[in-house]
Amino acid sequence: MENTNYAQALAERILALRKEKGLTQEALAGQLGVSFQAVSKWENGQSCPDIALLPLLADIFAVPIDSLFGRQAPAEQPAPVIIEQPVFATGFDLPWGDDRELRGVVYWGNKLLGHEKIRDRKFTFNASEYTWILRYSPLNVHTKCGLHIEGDVQGNANAGGGINCGNIGGDANPGGGINCGNIGGDANPGGGMNCGNVGGDANAGGGINCGVIKGNANAGGDIECGDIKGNASAGNVIKCKRIGGDAQAEKIVMKRG
Repeated sequence: MENTNYAQALAERILALRKEKGLTQEALAGQLGVSFQAVSKWENGQSCPDIALLPLLADIFAVPIDSLFGRQAPAEQPAPVIIEQPVFATGFDLPWGDDRELRGVVYWGNKLLGHEKIRDRKFTFNASEYTWILRYSPLNVHTKCGLHIEGDVQGNANAGGGINCGNIGGDANPGGGINCGNIGGDANPGGGMNCGNVGGDANAGGGINCGVIKGNANAGGDIECGDIKGNASAGNVIKCKRIGGDAQAEKIVMKRG
C-alpha cells in the first residue's frame, strides 16, 4: 500500500479549501486566532496546524476532518443487485430500440426511473445509489445504477453511479467515479478516476490517477499520470512526465523517468 504524505496533503487541502471559501490568509487566521504567517507556513508545508485547530478548520470549511488530509470516509452502500446471467423479458413498451446494448434499469412500480429521486414516506430512492453487478463481459452497457463488472467491457460503459471493472474498450461515462483498467476512448466521470491508460480525453469532476492520456486532461482535483498528449488543466496540482499542449494548474510537477 502506497504511503501518503499527510503533511503535504493537509497543506494542499488548506490552500484549496481556503480559496474555495473566498477567504484570505488574514481572514482565516482571524477565525482561528493565529497569525496569517502561521497560515502561510501551513499552506507552504513549512509547519502543520496544532491538532486542536483541526476541528475548527473542518467547521470553517464545512468538511469532515478526514477530508483535510485528502481522505474520504467510506459511505454505506445499498445492497447490490447481482446478475449471474442475462434475464430476458418481453411485452414492455421501452423508450429505446433493439440496439443490442445491455441496459440496467430500475422501476418504481411500472415507472422507469432515470436519475430522479423518488420520495416515499419511509425512504428516499435514487437508482444511481445502487450497484448493478455483472459476472460476465458485455459488449456495451448502459445503466442508471452504479456498475461493477467482473470482467471487461468491449465497447462503451455508461452508468448513473460509479463504474468498477476491468478494461473498457470504448468510452466511459459514469455519474460517479471510475476504477478500472485501460480505457480505449474518452473518460468523463462525474467523480474521480483511477485507471490505466486512456485512449482519448479524460474529463473528471474529481482527481485523475492513471497512465498515459492520449488526449486532453481536465480534472476538478489533482492529476497524477504518465504522459498527457494534449492540454492539461487541474484544480490544484498536475504531476506527470510530459505534457504535449498547454497546462493550467496551481502547481505542475514533471516526474522523471
